[in-house]
Amino acid sequence: MEITDAAIETLKKVIKEEGKGSCLRIFTTEGCCGPSLAMDLAPQPDKDDAEIVKKDFKLYVHKTAAPQLEKAIIDCDAAGGIILKGLPSHGCGDSCGDGGCGCH
Repeated sequence: MEITDAAIETLKKVIKEEGKGSCLRIFTTEGCCGPSLAMDLAPQPDKDDAEIVKKDFKLYVHKTAAPQLEKAIIDCDAAGGIILKGLPSHGCGDSCGDGGCGCH
C-alpha cells in the first residue's frame, strides 16, 4: 500500500479540524458487491487492526482489509477528497475496483 504526500497533508488537516480521532482507519464493510473497503477516523485501533506507518503517517488497517490493500494507493481526487485507487475489482462494474461506484 502506498499513500501520496497530498493524501497525507489532506488527512492531517481533516484530523486536526474534525477532532474525531487520531488516525485514518481502513476496514471492510458490506457493500453493493459484498465486502468492501471503508475509511474513517479512529482514536485507537480495534482489536483486529494493525498499526501501519507510511511516510511518518500512522493508520490502522483491519486484518480483513489488509489483503485488498496490497497494491492500493491512498490519494486525493480532483475535489481534494481521499480515495483508494488500485483496488481489485469485485465484479459489479468496471469502475468499482477504483471506488467509482461507491462500493469502496
